[in-house]
Amino acid sequence: MTNDKIDAVYLWVDGSDKKWLKARNFWYNKINNKTVETANNLNSSLYRDNGELKYSLRSLAECVPWINHIYIITGFNQKPKWLNTKNKKITIVPHEQIMPKDALPTFNSSSIAKCIHNIPNLSDKFIILNDDTFFNKRLKPSFFFDKYGRAIILYNKHKNMPKHLSKNINRWLSSVDRYTYNIILSALKIKEIFGKTYLSYKPSHGIDPYIKSSIIECSNHPLVKKQLKKQILQRFRERDSFLMWLFELYAYMTNRAVFKKARGYKSGKHWLSNFIYNTIYFRSVRKSPVFCEDANFSRNSIKHATIFCINDSKYTTNETIQNNLEFLQNRFPNKSEFEK
Repeated sequence: MTNDKIDAVYLWVDGSDKKWLKARNFWYNKINNKTVETANNLNSSLYRDNGELKYSLRSLAECVPWINHIYIITGFNQKPKWLNTKNKKITIVPHEQIMPKDALPTFNSSSIAKCIHNIPNLSDKFIILNDDTFFNKRLKPSFFFDKYGRAIILYNKHKNMPKHLSKNINRWLSSVDRYTYNIILSALKIKEIFGKTYLSYKPSHGIDPYIKSSIIECSNHPLVKKQLKKQILQRFRERDSFLMWLFELYAYMTNRAVFKKARGYKSGKHWLSNFIYNTIYFRSVRKSPVFCEDANFSRNSIKHATIFCINDSKYTTNETIQNNLEFLQNRFPNKSEFEK
């Protein structure tokens, strides 16, 4: 790979901020004619700040110090109290700087992500992180981009796909959750543009590389542009929306990306079958991210992972959150240059 600069982009929000909460509640009620308290489809964990960003940045400083610049996208003038904003490697990016005025305020990370390419001075090659994703081993730029500069996309395959998919696509769409539905919509749009189907593929939950020029090209495609502009105006996550998977598939179809199968490290009571699997797929396993909700429970899998994600869901207890923070403090005890 050439010595191109690679930036890192975080999406971050403090969901406990009173100003933010007041605005979210107002807009949710205005759009849906119901209060947040009575909403069944609004997952508060999406906005919860568990203090993980500090450890994610520590992992970045430890494992990928070659990152050129770090952009943290946030709204409502929020920024972590501990963040050293005087560090020249850090830039806080307000929503207003990258999103259209009529899309604001927004509470939809998917809409925000669709505007990342508008960040001033963002390098053509960059990676996107959430605050719950962490580097676990030292990595080279070639982990994310091959020698030809193509993004390396880690993927999995959907489970429980119906047979004779072309005849049963609507039935499948009606049976899946919103996230899977968004993935399928993204793949269907690629099929409309290129005539090729990648419906069985889905993104691996980790830290993904992107190419800005490819995203801009895709965003301006005649079959995408109008629909994308409408989706950016969605203040909350909706079922009828693309994910960043659209841009990853577009990059692949235009020879700006390659696919690699993700195979997470297996552990548990079936030790023999796990050992065989981990041995056969050793090269893939060591490069695949681990996705978990309880870091202590998944400690053995994380130990072997290059990247891991500690997911926060509506079922995550306060005890688990505290235990996860203790795990992160033990794994990343050293203060980074990005802290005051």
